[in-house]
Amino acid sequence: MRFQYLNIANIHVRYLATESKGNPVLLIHGLGGSIESWLNNVETISSHNLQVIALDLPGFGLSDKPKIAYTIKYYTNLISKFIKRLGLDSRSLCIVGNSLGGHIAAEFAINFPAAVHKLVLISPAGALPTSFKGTPELHSYIDIVKAKTAQQVKNVLLDVDKDVKSVEYNYAKTLFQRLALPGAKEAFVSAFNGSAKAPRLSDRLNKIKAKTLLIWGKDDQIIPVNFIYPFIKMKNCRLVLLENCGHTLYRNNSVIFNKVVIDFIKEMA
Repeated sequence: MRFQYLNIANIHVRYLATESKGNPVLLIHGLGGSIESWLNNVETISSHNLQVIALDLPGFGLSDKPKIAYTIKYYTNLISKFIKRLGLDSRSLCIVGNSLGGHIAAEFAINFPAAVHKLVLISPAGALPTSFKGTPELHSYIDIVKAKTAQQVKNVLLDVDKDVKSVEYNYAKTLFQRLALPGAKEAFVSAFNGSAKAPRLSDRLNKIKAKTLLIWGKDDQIIPVNFIYPFIKMKNCRLVLLENCGHTLYRNNSVIFNKVVIDFIKEMA
């Protein structure tokens, strides 16, 4: 994979874009994620004549990590600038977002309805009630910033996603190394707070015009599936619940995830 950088508002953003020239598919990772979160998805999706683009959100991966407030509004505006800089065709663009990335993707679709054709949300944040204080697994994941070794990161990842039988040490090591970069831990906490304090999506989901696919793992311990209900009332929204799957189903159950997403994107109209 060939990584590139874009300068957006004086921030270097790392991204990759596959060489296939089909309809564009933009992948937006979740809290603590990076381009590497999608390594089980990029090649398979792009092999179906789709151009896959993935980026490290500022504050994560190898993108810059300035000392700013990482709000949903900030990320939404950055995604808009990123799409324009790459010249992605809004008439065929599909945006895929997981967790925090799903929150950003949904907010983007609300604020820029003409800029996205299809939307895939994976256990999205943003529609949780203000009374939600987090599951024990979510709090354990947030504490990943306190990990002292890659093995501790691996143990946290195994503990918070019950469907995961194994986590590659190299993935845990990469996450540990990224969290050790200057500003990374502060950005992680800021982005979590930015999502938690953002205006809720629940009463605004009807503003999404893009055809939407919502995918949720029945065994998600981070954002439990019972928070799916605000999305049920959405028009043009298909709901897919996957048994024996948790929060990171796109990575740990990638075969079925890739098929469901590819079929949705390739459907006519």
